[in-house]
Amino acid sequence: MLSTVWFALGGLGMILAVRILADRAGFPSAVLLVIAGLALGWLPGKGFEVEPEIILDVVIPPLLFVAARDASLLEIRSNVRLVVSMSVSLVAVTAAVVGAGLTLVVPGLAFSAALALGAAVAPPDPVAALAIGRRFGLPTRLTTLIEGEGLLNDATALTIYGLAVTATVGGGFSWADGIGRFLLAVVGGVAVGVGVAYALRATREYAPDVLIENAVSLATPFVSFGLAELIDGSGVLAVVVTGLVLGHSRGHVGTAASRLQIAAVWRIVEYLLEGFVFLLIGHQAPEILRHLSRYDTATIIGATAVTLAAVLLVRPVWLAAVRVRKPGDRPLTFREIGALSWAGTRGAITLATVSALPADFPFRDLLHSSRSSWCSRPSSARG
Repeated sequence: MLSTVWFALGGLGMILAVRILADRAGFPSAVLLVIAGLALGWLPGKGFEVEPEIILDVVIPPLLFVAARDASLLEIRSNVRLVVSMSVSLVAVTAAVVGAGLTLVVPGLAFSAALALGAAVAPPDPVAALAIGRRFGLPTRLTTLIEGEGLLNDATALTIYGLAVTATVGGGFSWADGIGRFLLAVVGGVAVGVGVAYALRATREYAPDVLIENAVSLATPFVSFGLAELIDGSGVLAVVVTGLVLGHSRGHVGTAASRLQIAAVWRIVEYLLEGFVFLLIGHQAPEILRHLSRYDTATIIGATAVTLAAVLLVRPVWLAAVRVRKPGDRPLTFREIGALSWAGTRGAITLATVSALPADFPFRDLLHSSRSSWCSRPSSARG
């Protein structure tokens, strides 16, 4: 407990110090925080271990919620074809390509186990990309596509991940079961998200003061996430849908003073949580490297090269393939494809997934070293 407190205080100090340094030097604070996390991870002594449940249940919901509140529902609807292509089809193809490539370079690795890693690294993290992209003035359309991509990509990836883990540890593989669970995750997540948003819209006018409005706003992403999880829906999707609906109508709900204060509260929450996420990404890297000694160098290099090549190449190739104009659509330019390819960075969810793999999962440490995202109940899809 004491180590957690000291890590939190030390992390807060680093976040503030890095912000001052980044503003003066003109560097992205996210990059400097990752470097600071690396330095922290190499310090002697027992490292700080992050429970995957903390990342998904505490950090991810508010970050996705505030990103969704700032997104344009109308813009996402106008780009729905590209959004679905990127958040569903691209994730599935990336997972399959990574899995197939790993089976070729790692002797004895089953496709189902390799597919678990593929699914884990397939979904990009919109929080990481937008945090940097907004600083450098990313065009509105690209911001919209990145935000929209986050609607389904985690639900898609974690469903594939759950099926792959279940098949690997002996539970069997069923396409029908997988499709059914995915549809339940999507439908349940959307239903909960819309329901929570409209319930809040209907009751917000009865809030007696601004402080209660702020408290309710801070609790909203956790309520959406928790309710969706209770019915095996996608908690991630529920949070995003709630944020989109509330963001679309916030100009017509509450007073101007309350909206300004809520925006200020969420700004500081987003700033601190994003800072801790980037700090943790750097902090966990040294621990990953310590687990590689049991594997030969050729296997490590091969697995890493295949994973990186697939993640880096599949995305631009897919975007170039779907850029063909549909009547009424404006096709992506090659400059936009380049920017969206860069925006495929992996972040907090990728950081945590592998920690929840079963202890007897084949090649667990090797997959850990290649970076994976997480599912705290491997036998079921979490979204």
